[in-house]
Amino acid sequence: MSRAFVKEGDSTTSGSLVDRFYQGLLGLSDPARALIGKRQQQAWIASQTNIEAARRQALAALGDDSYREIFDAAAERAGDPPQSPVWLAVGDAAIALAARRRLDADHFALLVGPLGVALPWLKDAASQG
Repeated sequence: MSRAFVKEGDSTTSGSLVDRFYQGLLGLSDPARALIGKRQQQAWIASQTNIEAARRQALAALGDDSYREIFDAAAERAGDPPQSPVWLAVGDAAIALAARRRLDADHFALLVGPLGVALPWLKDAASQG
């Protein structure tokens, strides 16, 4: 796992945010996946320009290689087809979590929002640790 995911202060005894993220992905039900996909599509329609800006900010914070590694690792674990709404929601949330110290609050919220319907703790992850 990339060290870019680990935030100084993440507890190794109680499970880091990254551990919680991946455990949450394993527990996604089919209804949760459907809701995540719907929210991702709605967010894209309503805020495409802002989502693209948030992705660019995360890319600048993480660098090309880390960004791609983090996005791909998380999106693959989602188990959904590439470029599907859930695949994108999981990848976006993963890069937001990894870059949380360097993303502004609005960009973080945009990237985690669709997955946050199933993992509500993600919405507050920027301030944890």
